[in-house]
Amino acid sequence: MSFIDLEIHADRMNQLQLDLQATDTEVRQALRSTLGKMGRWLRTQSARGLSRELDIKQKALRRRLKSFRVKTKGNKTEITVWYGLDPIDYMDLSPRQTNTGVSAGRRRVPGAFIAQARGSNRKVFKRVGKERLPIEKQTVPIQDKANVWIEDELLGTAAFDERFLTVFERELEWRTQKRK
Repeated sequence: MSFIDLEIHADRMNQLQLDLQATDTEVRQALRSTLGKMGRWLRTQSARGLSRELDIKQKALRRRLKSFRVKTKGNKTEITVWYGLDPIDYMDLSPRQTNTGVSAGRRRVPGAFIAQARGSNRKVFKRVGKERLPIEKQTVPIQDKANVWIEDELLGTAAFDERFLTVFERELEWRTQKRK
């Protein structure tokens, strides 16, 4: 499992606190709320961007994105966004049996077939040799391309920083207006 640590510089946040005459409690509350909203924003942007990058439907990716509650430990406030980057089963890509194998979107697996697996699930298999058995379940690896996209296109970009500061500013303004 890989973790991506993100640092937000407090210069602009401190300036907002001074401009709005916000208390430390209001800043902490605004930061907690901002992190929760940014977690939801990250899930949405990740589903959209990874769908385009990996050529996989958003539905298959959304099930693999989760954000957890905001945690506060001392001065540190954090939110965790989990990405399930294990290989995707071909059955999640709505495959079709063709004369030459199985196709799912632009992906093709020559010699593959769709069959009932143990239990009630259907899977895409391919024979390892010329014999009836053994067979191998077919999957699509996504981890390498997804990690590169997340680090390069989503986190630490100007759009992410601007979104974070905009949401934080709105939250802090709302909290300071409430007490007046």
